[in-house]
Amino acid sequence: MTRQSSSSDQDSTPVSNRLESAIAAAVDAGHLRADPAQQPAIDALDGILDALHAPKLSNKKSALGWLFGKQARVSDDSLRGLYLWGGVGRGKTMLMDLFFELAPSGPGTGSKKRVHFHAFMQDVHARIHAWRQHMKTAKERSADPIPPLAEELAGEAQLLCFDEFAVTDVADAMLLARLFTGLFNHGVTVVATSNVVPDNLYLHGLNRSFFLPFIALVKTRMVVVELASDTDYRMEKLINGDVYMTGDDADQRFNSLWSDMTDGLLVEPAVIAVSGRETVFDLACGGLVRETFEDLCEVPLGAGDYLALAERFHTIFLDGVPVMQHADRNAAKRFTALVDTLYDQGRFLIVRAQARPSQLYPVDHGTEAFEFQRTISRLREMQSDDWLSQDR
Repeated sequence: MTRQSSSSDQDSTPVSNRLESAIAAAVDAGHLRADPAQQPAIDALDGILDALHAPKLSNKKSALGWLFGKQARVSDDSLRGLYLWGGVGRGKTMLMDLFFELAPSGPGTGSKKRVHFHAFMQDVHARIHAWRQHMKTAKERSADPIPPLAEELAGEAQLLCFDEFAVTDVADAMLLARLFTGLFNHGVTVVATSNVVPDNLYLHGLNRSFFLPFIALVKTRMVVVELASDTDYRMEKLINGDVYMTGDDADQRFNSLWSDMTDGLLVEPAVIAVSGRETVFDLACGGLVRETFEDLCEVPLGAGDYLALAERFHTIFLDGVPVMQHADRNAAKRFTALVDTLYDQGRFLIVRAQARPSQLYPVDHGTEAFEFQRTISRLREMQSDDWLSQDR
């Protein structure tokens, strides 16, 4: 006779293959398709789950001790987590979501935090600024903000999960090695997903030589795993559907595609800061965001805002694009700037509009009318299979 396990039994039982079990259950239920290429990533994440669920060990030199010890230093060469990289649409965010859901949080294991890397770095810079302002007000001699910041962050979470890890800003590049060394030495475990191999982070960036120690840190303190699936699940959904939607059923199709592409993933607000001004996006999911034409093109946003949007998200769902007249030329100019930026950055644009591109701005005079011809051409190209399937 099989005995039913109690919650206390489960807590005392070594955890093994928890993510693999969750994936298998989702496959059996028809929610996911089995993909053998994901197995190395699943194994690596399950190894971290096993260690996180294990009883806290006092011996930091033990096989599992490197994962624990809040506010305690660990050896300078111990492993501290996982860097999972691969092409877009391969399932990295899905695996991260499931892993984070299964990761423990509480007494004996520490707290956990999952955050988009761009948002994390915005918070880091805000804390550094506040620290420096405090030092100036206190008239204390300026010191290095990185060690106390690393200690503060470690006190808030012993597991940090970063989605869409990418470095594009020189200010980020200059401090990452020292910040992450501090986090690792305070016992923080880091799990990150990225579209690029560590050696290609911040490629061709300004003063990249100062960033190279961070790449070395990732390769020595984190397990690096490639998710080398041949299947781009996101592109399957895009190529098999319409990405520019008009007509009576456009709203339903737009909502369905958003639901398909975010199915099983965490949808939450995201914040982008440009020149000290914050823009809040209520519906964000990893590298996907959903926003209205009104909130992107009928408010005073500029090229810098659209570039920050393109750097933060790879797929933009734009809802409610109207037919614009000459009186709407400012909104038309912003729409042109938005499309230009997304085109130049190679992003994916999903649109629900009142009319086809050639009918969105039926004005035959003025600079905006001339510039909008380029917008029409780019909107058409961004709907093509060639655009959607090209390797980015």
